[in-house]
Amino acid sequence: MKRLVPAVIILTMTIFICITAHTFVNRACDNTIKDIELYYNKKISSQQLEDNWQNRKENMALFVNHGFLDKISIYIGQLTVFTDNNLPENETVYKNIKSVLSLIKAEQRFGLHSFY
Repeated sequence: MKRLVPAVIILTMTIFICITAHTFVNRACDNTIKDIELYYNKKISSQQLEDNWQNRKENMALFVNHGFLDKISIYIGQLTVFTDNNLPENETVYKNIKSVLSLIKAEQRFGLHSFY
């Protein structure tokens, strides 16, 4: 019985951490898409978009594959250059960002691998 109480506490903490990480990553992905849409509508600057992403990137680094985060950083840099120069490639880069963010969300779905 002495081992059962710590096991239940550890299991509860693990489940809580997984749920918290899942909601945090989903919010960060949704906020990144909102920031990009605000940037398209000229409501925020490219510097503010990049600063917001860098803050999210640092916080998400605990939960997400770093390769995905690096790709998004590159795509956001390309997006700002293409949009500022009115190049048509900015739509392709926007789609790439959305697809990587959807991959991140898919990786964070709940499953048994989340707990073990």
